Amino acid sequence: MARGGHSRTDRTRCQRGGGDMIQKRRGPGGNRGHAHAGGLGSRQVYGKISRTGARLPDEWRNRLPSPESYYRKRVVKLGKAQRDGWAQGQCPFHEDRNASFSVNLSHGGWMCFAGCDSGDLVSFHMRYTGLPFKAAARELLGLRA
Repeated sequence: MARGGHSRTDRTRCQRGGGDMIQKRRGPGGNRGHAHAGGLGSRQVYGKISRTGARLPDEWRNRLPSPESYYRKRVVKLGKAQRDGWAQGQCPFHEDRNASFSVNLSHGGWMCFAGCDSGDLVSFHMRYTGLPFKAAARELLGLRA
């Protein structure tokens, strides 16, 4: 018997509302790839959608600062890059005595091996400054918010 008293078959009897209803068994991750908000629209889930600020310029990612100069200013005890471009340092997002944080000084990727997160240069700046995506990208580009 599986948890909840249902036998593990393709179809299980639903114990709610009548007892004779047949309900198809859903596997783990039954709605995989689909976000469901209980019938609510995105505004009701995420709040008012902001349309403030101008669009980011075309090819804005090519205009971001050099990952090496950016990370050297913000990551404590950042070591030399290895052959593959990754360098280790102390994570700026949690108390850290060890070099559990890696950044790629060529393409800008980062990862905290203690479990904080991982991402690219823009996601690091978002987390470091607390800014939303568009404001963080504009700040990195040196544009007015």
